Amino acid sequence: MRLGCAAHQELTREDPNEGSVSEIARRWGFVNLGRFAAAYRREFGENPSETLRR
Repeated sequence: MRLGCAAHQELTREDPNEGSVSEIARRWGFVNLGRFAAAYRREFGENPSETLRR
């Protein structure tokens, strides 16, 4: 499953104090956070939590 830029954009806009990677993963249909993280890492070269913290 290709995540596209929308998930990445969502992670860059989300306030890390108010949102979480798991919430965004669920919005994209992932029930397994590890699979979301692996797919995201393959596509963007970093963990989704790293994107969220920046």
